Amino acid sequence: MRVWVVVLVGALALVACDRASDDPLARNRVTCANANAEAAERDAACTALIDSGELDEAARAEAQAHRGVARRAAGQVTPALRDFEAALQVDENNAEALAGRAAILLASGQLDAVEPLVDRLIAQGDELDQAHLMKGDIAFQRGDYQAAVASYDEAINRNRSLALAYAHRGRAKQRLQDDLGALADFDAAVRNDNDLVDARAARCWLSVQQSRNLDRARGDAETAVAAAPDNVEAQLCRGVLQLRGGEWAGARTSFEAALGIEPGNPTALFGRGVARRRSGDNDGSDDMDRARDFDRHIGEAFDDMGVRTF
Repeated sequence: MRVWVVVLVGALALVACDRASDDPLARNRVTCANANAEAAERDAACTALIDSGELDEAARAEAQAHRGVARRAAGQVTPALRDFEAALQVDENNAEALAGRAAILLASGQLDAVEPLVDRLIAQGDELDQAHLMKGDIAFQRGDYQAAVASYDEAINRNRSLALAYAHRGRAKQRLQDDLGALADFDAAVRNDNDLVDARAARCWLSVQQSRNLDRARGDAETAVAAAPDNVEAQLCRGVLQLRGGEWAGARTSFEAALGIEPGNPTALFGRGVARRRSGDNDGSDDMDRARDFDRHIGEAFDDMGVRTF
């Protein structure tokens, strides 16, 4: 008899689960709250929930915060910002909305607007790894590299696998002339996230500047460019390595890609000029002269990177 009771209870539980899985509202709740869901799928689920009319004010704000995260991940910055602001109107301490709004404002350079949001997160004890990472980014952009390192230390203490914190701390250490410390951080960033463009591009440049590990530097550049073709730093580093290897056509392509994003970049202009001249196009001198108008020491920089310019 007990066996039959257990079987019956199990069967009823399975039926209940099947019914829940057939409930669109229940499915949307699960997907909307799932931070690992695809951005478009999560956006659609959260939107369906918000438009359903079935949520109370608090639950609606939570769904808007989730949707804001999904939209930011998809590059829809303005709609994401609207969602975060709507969520904060209901719950001014919503950690997800605070962190999302702060990240958007930080990306646009609005440091004074970001700082109180980050300080509130830290005071609440929420999203502490991301909050300290952003605190470090604020200090870095203000040129206070010691404070930036201290904040990145806190972020890493909260989350030992936070690759971006290692990468950003490495850049701050470079500004403090600690190249060994910077390299160790870039290595740690890549170990934690093999495809992190920030770390790959920064490690490539550091390797070029030190004329060490150039094979690895080339791999870093290629990986970074493949992941983010619009990353100027990666394109420039690849171009310099191609010049060192006598790959004139490839170097020209890399520098032209960088110029398509930053038309006046002196490194890209000078590098393209070198590639043109070394491949027999004497008009490359025009590029080199224009680059010197932006930076009169640009030729010396290429010499220091081991590039023969003539």
